Amino acid sequence: MEEFKTWHNKQMIITKAWIRKLFREISGWVQERVIEPEQAERIKAKYSKQLEYNRLLSSLFIFGSILVGLGIILFIASNWQYLSKTAKLGLIFFSIIGFNVLGFYFRFERGNLFKLGEVLFFLGAVSFGAGIWLIAQIFQIPYNYANGLLFWIIGILPMVFLLRSKTILILSSILLPIWLGVVISKSPLRPVYSFFLLLAVIVYLSYRQRLKVPLFISILSMAFWLSHYLGIHLVNIKTRCYSMNVALLYANMFISYGFILYSLGMSRLRNMNIRGFFIFYKLIAIIFILISNYSLTFAHYYEAQVYKICSPVIVIYIFYLSSIIILSRYAKNKIREESNKEARIILLFLIIQSIFMHFGFLGGTAISIFYNVILFAEIIVFMYLGYLLREESIFRLTLYIFALNILTRYFDTFWKILPRSIFFIIGGLILLIGGVYMEKKRKVIEQNMKNKISEAI
Repeated sequence: MEEFKTWHNKQMIITKAWIRKLFREISGWVQERVIEPEQAERIKAKYSKQLEYNRLLSSLFIFGSILVGLGIILFIASNWQYLSKTAKLGLIFFSIIGFNVLGFYFRFERGNLFKLGEVLFFLGAVSFGAGIWLIAQIFQIPYNYANGLLFWIIGILPMVFLLRSKTILILSSILLPIWLGVVISKSPLRPVYSFFLLLAVIVYLSYRQRLKVPLFISILSMAFWLSHYLGIHLVNIKTRCYSMNVALLYANMFISYGFILYSLGMSRLRNMNIRGFFIFYKLIAIIFILISNYSLTFAHYYEAQVYKICSPVIVIYIFYLSSIIILSRYAKNKIREESNKEARIILLFLIIQSIFMHFGFLGGTAISIFYNVILFAEIIVFMYLGYLLREESIFRLTLYIFALNILTRYFDTFWKILPRSIFFIIGGLILLIGGVYMEKKRKVIEQNMKNKISEAI
């Protein structure tokens, strides 16, 4: 128990991640016989209650902040026309400064009210954004929503650097794709390269604070930018290049994006203390790869076209080449056999997909058959990798996509063959029997994973 007390005293804030780490440590202590199993259960019971309390407290703070924010907005809106310019400006600056000062007090001076401090910082950031448009209204400055959002993001990011505020970082990551969308709506044919500067700052801060939510939003924002970039070239496709089929172009852009994300998940970025992000990258990558392949399994989406190189294809080449370079390093890894095998398998499928992206001239049926085959093969491979690496989340995610594909093929293929009544009866029986079988296999495989993890500990 002395080791537990020493470890406990080093911790400053009890969070969900902290409690998960504690439970892993406790399992190790039980295996090493530092503490008895009964003691471990009592500790887990105590901190499970603490976690429930933290969730309740977080909910109270969130709803309380929403009510306070709405109350302030309604009060200002109902009295705005009666206030002088000086009073309006004073109210704006008082709200911004007041929320941040109170947030600083509760966040740092009163460590036991950490979450309340975060909520107040969030209200201060929202007040800053509202103040931008209110000041523009006061001095009758022409509205520019893109610039307003840009000033909002730039204005609150220093708060993340100085105060390490998680809520403001999440707010910044949400505002980034909104700003991108507004800019695109104003200039649909202009690539927004300044987006990458803000994206880099938010990604860096996500690593620094080990936050997955803003990182996830940033990854989706990048996918949004890629969609816009493709759209620009599709609008000007006759003057710039006669490219591959549009469906193949879009899908392979996101497949290549998925492979670069998976490569980052394998690289582990050892010089950065972000171990929890490895599996996170892989899960998002699997979604991009499998869902993009899934979208290409329908034959009626294709028309045979001639392939020529153009700018979006070069971007896809860069993604594939970068992934190959990263994966090749780990395919030769002699330290860990699992990483070696994983890298070789992913590298094989990457090469296959990069080659067959140019086969649009074969026509819809041939391409549809190929992508059905490769989707099924990749599903099996990712399920195998989940088992090999003892990652339940990879196994479960792939299993869900497999179920989606089976259900789709059933409705897409057999609907036209069987009479409707027999179709529904057979379909229902297949789903019931398949669901029971898949659930049993899932439990067996996940239990085997847990047993291997316990043996490793």
